[in-house]
Amino acid sequence: MELSLTYLQFHLVFTLPVFVTLWYLAPAYDRVRRRRAATGLVILVTVAFAYTTPWGSHMIREGVWWYGDGAVLVRALEIPLGEYMFFAIQTLLVGMYLHWRGFDPTFEAGDFAPEPRLAGIVAGVVLSVGGLGLVALTDSALYLGGLLAWLGPVVALQWGVGGGYLARQPRAWLEAAVVPAVYLWVADRIAIEMGTWTISSTFTTGFAPLGLPVEEMLFFLAAGLMSATGLVLWEWVLDWNDRTGGLNALVRETIPPVAGRGTGE
Repeated sequence: MELSLTYLQFHLVFTLPVFVTLWYLAPAYDRVRRRRAATGLVILVTVAFAYTTPWGSHMIREGVWWYGDGAVLVRALEIPLGEYMFFAIQTLLVGMYLHWRGFDPTFEAGDFAPEPRLAGIVAGVVLSVGGLGLVALTDSALYLGGLLAWLGPVVALQWGVGGGYLARQPRAWLEAAVVPAVYLWVADRIAIEMGTWTISSTFTTGFAPLGLPVEEMLFFLAAGLMSATGLVLWEWVLDWNDRTGGLNALVRETIPPVAGRGTGE
């Protein structure tokens, strides 16, 4: 008898136990750091839903991947409930692993150096343009090209803001992206083998180390990188504001004072 997993069963077996374990291992932060860490996770999960939903919905409609019979109970915008859960769970796994292993969000002089910021912006533009070019070139590059085009704007934005810091402190965010991704590669390979979802051979390159399409490997790695760098930058920006008041000054410059309040009118 062939074994199979529904999408929700997949989470019960592979993702939720890891989530509970990392929750249990969460570091004992002070009140301020705990509030900042929790806020960062909420923001990143919200962004993951907003940014990934249109892309994922488009890929499913195009037939880049689909789901086994009975694997999905509920859908919205073509996306199964289990996939929406994945948007949140992977972001939380990456974030909780990042906090468990620890990172230093301290702002230092030189973190706004232009060279790494410009390099990151250029890399993001190249990813976006190159990805769109691949999509236009051949059907077999739809998943890969769409993935690169999806990743590029985030790379450009994140590195444009804090490229100096990311280049100075790469170990934490790289590890937090790679380690959960490797685990999810294994889980993904099992889910594909059991028919929970299927990746199209028409819209992928056909390169599949150990049976896992390289596009799937890059997806988990890319999503992890965006989450990890987003979280370290969140706390780094707050530390920068603590030390320099930079955010407060930016708000004052951006939002004009209301007449009659502090304007002498």
